Amino acid sequence: MKNQFNEIKNGGVCTPIGFSSAGISADIKGKNSTKKDLGILLSESPCTVAATFTENRVKAAPVIVCKDLLTKNDEFRGIIVNSGNANACTGKQGIENTLNIIKHYENKLKLPPNSLLMASTGVIGNQLPANKFIDKSNELIENIEDYHDGFNEAIMTTDSYSKSIAVLVETENGAYVIGGAAKGAGMISPSMATMLAFITTDALIDKNTLSKALSNAVGNSFNKITVDGDMSTNDSVYIFANGLSGIAINSADDLKKFEAALTFVCLTLAKMIVKDGEGATKLVEIEIKNAKTEEDAKKCAFKIANSPLVKTMFFGADPNWGRLLASVGASLIEIDPDNIDIYFNKLHYVSKSTIIDVNIENKAHEIMKNNEYKITIDLNVGKKSFSVYTCDLTYEYVKINTDYRT
Repeated sequence: MKNQFNEIKNGGVCTPIGFSSAGISADIKGKNSTKKDLGILLSESPCTVAATFTENRVKAAPVIVCKDLLTKNDEFRGIIVNSGNANACTGKQGIENTLNIIKHYENKLKLPPNSLLMASTGVIGNQLPANKFIDKSNELIENIEDYHDGFNEAIMTTDSYSKSIAVLVETENGAYVIGGAAKGAGMISPSMATMLAFITTDALIDKNTLSKALSNAVGNSFNKITVDGDMSTNDSVYIFANGLSGIAINSADDLKKFEAALTFVCLTLAKMIVKDGEGATKLVEIEIKNAKTEEDAKKCAFKIANSPLVKTMFFGADPNWGRLLASVGASLIEIDPDNIDIYFNKLHYVSKSTIIDVNIENKAHEIMKNNEYKITIDLNVGKKSFSVYTCDLTYEYVKINTDYRT
């Protein structure tokens, strides 16, 4: 089915009808920083909400609290978000801080109990300075507007730029919008890649349908990326649907359109995260073709995408196909080691596990000098495929993470 949506220039989480946001500096790290680090996203009417969270068994306090809230309440009005402090590994105090902050903002905004959610990102292990959230609440609320720049900045940590998108979806009955914002650059791995994503829509859709659509979209986007293979304690993707467009998602065709647009939004944000991988200079798609099973293809793709040797090879633009074959073998899936083909973009580089011609190495090298390219590995043992998006591993990644806390 042809996509029936168009990207909206400068669109974001406030582009759908009825959404507004704000972002201010609360100096959450306590280093006299003026960077915005406290944000809020609100809908003027109640929203159906769905979410996916990290599979890490060590979960941050806001993840624990919000997973519980989502089972108790069907409608929400928005979410409070902060950067600079993950509120993870903070015990009962972390849970209490989350609940107290939520309650304070509900009272300030004259909202019903359990109508706000919360998400955090930043340094793990430090208690959240809850007093700063409370002291800054008037300022944050006064800055609420129908645009997303302040909110986008407030959720960033080591990101070098904000990540935002919106699309207009046309139907026979009218149009609706899906908007999104995300943060993430390091500690990115599948099973919810440290990232946060917030998606909004003015489409009218029930919770179960919304949850299924989000799960499918995340499976084809955020769970197909990796920067460094590390899984965060805070990963969360939220979608808020307030229905203010009046366009209902009822039929199978409606759902196909909605899910296609939602997946596009999620995948666009996911690719932005990989492009902005800490110190990254390359976005590389790894496609495994003709594997025995999809699980084999997935396991092989991630083995390659997370290999430090392969990722440094990307940084150096070195077409070292031997490293690729070694990673395929190290994935321990079913292969024929003498019948593997490798392509750099459309350049057939390796046939039957042997380089076709050493003289085409320069062509492969030129491809690898591009900011974006694709490597396809055809296993020739089945019919299943899987793609992963990754980046190179650079000196800058080590520098950023060596002094992340200081």
